[in-house]
Amino acid sequence: MPIPRDFPDSPEQAGTMDDLGFDGPHFVTPWWPEAGRDVPAAPPAPLLPPPRATPHRPGDTTDLTDEIARLARTAHHVMLQALGEWILEGTSRPLPPRAEDSVLPGPLAVLEAGEAALTQLTGQVPTAVRTTVTWHHDLPPHTTGLRARATGSGPAPGACAWAVHHEGRLIAEAAGTTGPTAQEPGRALPEYPRRFRPLARTTRPHVDASDLALLAAGRAAEVFGPSFGLPGDRPAPAGPAGFRLLDEVTFSGLRAGRYRQGHLTATTRPGARAGWPSLLEAAWQALQVHALRLGLHLCLPAPRFHPWNGEATGIDVPDTTRLGGPLTLEADIVSVGLVPRPHVVADVRVLDGSHLVARLHGVGTVLREEPGAAIGPREPAHTLRHTTGGEPTYTHELHLAHAAEGDLGVTYGPSGTSSQRIRPRPPRGDMLMVDRMLTAPYRQGEYPTGVTYTTEYDVPDDAWYLEENAGTAPNLFYLETSIQAAAFAGAATGAGLEHPRENLTTRNLEGQACLLRAVDLRGRTVRQHTTLLAHTPLPGAVLQRYGYELMLGDEVFYRGQTVHGFFTEPVLAQQQGMDAGRLVPPWLHRRETPPATARVLDLDGGPRPGRGRLDFLAGAAAELVPDGGTHGAGYLLCTKPVRADDWYFAQHFLHEPVMPGSCGVEMLFQMVKAFLFHTGAITEGRLHALTPHPGAELRWTYRGQILPHHRQVQAEVHLRDVRREAGRLVARADGSVWRDGLRVYAVENIALQDDSDHRTRVTA
Repeated sequence: MPIPRDFPDSPEQAGTMDDLGFDGPHFVTPWWPEAGRDVPAAPPAPLLPPPRATPHRPGDTTDLTDEIARLARTAHHVMLQALGEWILEGTSRPLPPRAEDSVLPGPLAVLEAGEAALTQLTGQVPTAVRTTVTWHHDLPPHTTGLRARATGSGPAPGACAWAVHHEGRLIAEAAGTTGPTAQEPGRALPEYPRRFRPLARTTRPHVDASDLALLAAGRAAEVFGPSFGLPGDRPAPAGPAGFRLLDEVTFSGLRAGRYRQGHLTATTRPGARAGWPSLLEAAWQALQVHALRLGLHLCLPAPRFHPWNGEATGIDVPDTTRLGGPLTLEADIVSVGLVPRPHVVADVRVLDGSHLVARLHGVGTVLREEPGAAIGPREPAHTLRHTTGGEPTYTHELHLAHAAEGDLGVTYGPSGTSSQRIRPRPPRGDMLMVDRMLTAPYRQGEYPTGVTYTTEYDVPDDAWYLEENAGTAPNLFYLETSIQAAAFAGAATGAGLEHPRENLTTRNLEGQACLLRAVDLRGRTVRQHTTLLAHTPLPGAVLQRYGYELMLGDEVFYRGQTVHGFFTEPVLAQQQGMDAGRLVPPWLHRRETPPATARVLDLDGGPRPGRGRLDFLAGAAAELVPDGGTHGAGYLLCTKPVRADDWYFAQHFLHEPVMPGSCGVEMLFQMVKAFLFHTGAITEGRLHALTPHPGAELRWTYRGQILPHHRQVQAEVHLRDVRREAGRLVARADGSVWRDGLRVYAVENIALQDDSDHRTRVTA
């Protein structure tokens, strides 16, 4: 008989008799009420309905048969619950409470309970283990009521399984076999693995036994630095067993390892208990140390570590007798994230000296707040998350992560929840360029102009947009971090909650901005000041204009204004492009005959301004006219297909993929660079020295969007002039972007300079 999983809390959660621990496909669904109907916990006192006040008539919707069926369904549900509890009570093995588990039982207690039940059933301890452990709920608050049950039945010889319940709730279960060792499972590596940014920075690459003792005592700030401390000197979390199975942990780079998400090596203490449950506990402890080093504990109130239940954990131990001595754990981090809660998942190789003795696949730990604790935005006076300068925040990384790809109720509170699938969200993953909001909104649903909101963004030392742009910040960065901060401020004040019964999305419409000075961003915190200048409600839409500044320390280095629209789907569908719905072709295609100087370029055969995700000219067909364009100073037209799997569609936005306008603008910047190179104005060595020109005001207008189902993108640039200023080459141009023949972007005053002496370049 299969092991019973959770007995349903309501009939709607049950499907078949097999789901309740019975053999056979005996469907009981017809007995359950329809979804959404309440069912009493026990049958009502009268066994028959009360007499009717009026005699029954044909067509009466309160037919006696319906009422009898309702009572029968209720009685059936209650009987099955009682029967299931009786089965579980009679077949499970209670676990006696242990002193070390009196506060919160560790996962080791759950695993050992299951293994003890299995040993009692089979009468032997296996010498080889290949099993899968699945966690269904967080650790219970105590061991009282913890029960384990094992079965030897299964589809393969030697198959075995166990399940551990706490007060009737399934906590964890394991299923496996003592058969031959399986091949190491593989994982697909994405083309651009997500780069998780730690919530605090440290330079500590190693922790020893004394550091682990400090971490077990909750003193993370003494190990990794002051920014890892919690307000009020509250202790940092540690697992129920502390870190007593470990001797030391060494960390490699955040982009190291098989999956480029990080790598760590841990050694277990001599004399640690043998057996795969203790091995798995040691792996959990190592990942918990890594979670603390990433600062994951900084965004939750009084968090506790639990086993990750996002995927099953595979355990493969060919010879359990080799698990007794000190072991080395080599963990390749698979993923780190904040949704639904801060977590670390890894694949682990276990070695005894140079010999591989075990593999653990999908080991994970997650931090969760205490039950009932509030995790939403807080007034700064009561927040737990502070900036590196010690200032309290209103929203922080957890809220922004949920705003991008999680539960909007976490970000905006109960009013943020909506039955509509599409709501305003910031970009996801590596495109998210705002971290914290320091200013609490005025009052949700009120939009006083002149109010300034302060947000922050931590630029990584190895930011992908710097690496893929030869070490300098592309214009894409300046646009994204500023307009994301403005859009989030607008959404936080309540604009994103307008029209709650309709899908609502946000789009940037236009703006102008100026880079005041070039800055070295690596490892710095950018502070964004966003001021609401205007709020205009319209039928099916809300328009907001913002002014903004980007700062490093006390110095402003970027300033601009922008307009965002919050649109219902019918209103957004009315966008007609830049030319009132007319299909106006690019300048070159409006010529009756091609200019005599026009030529085709092979962009793929030579150097390009960007690489990786920033290589917007890859696969583009290019036509150049050295003396063409509206200003007669030069012209370049590029045409490329739209691919539904282009990287930005997965990042921008959840449930509504769209090409960011910043990508189209960046493509125009790169086209100016390509024009200068292919006309001989600069050499290949100078190509990556071209940077946005400080002091030049960029202006953009968006009147349409590029979606995955569109076929083609075209972009053109018209050179205004190319000249020397203060000994530097400076080029200015205007540009436009089309999709499937409709012009949707217009950009003015694209300005670049030859910044050959810049010192922020990263060697490719």
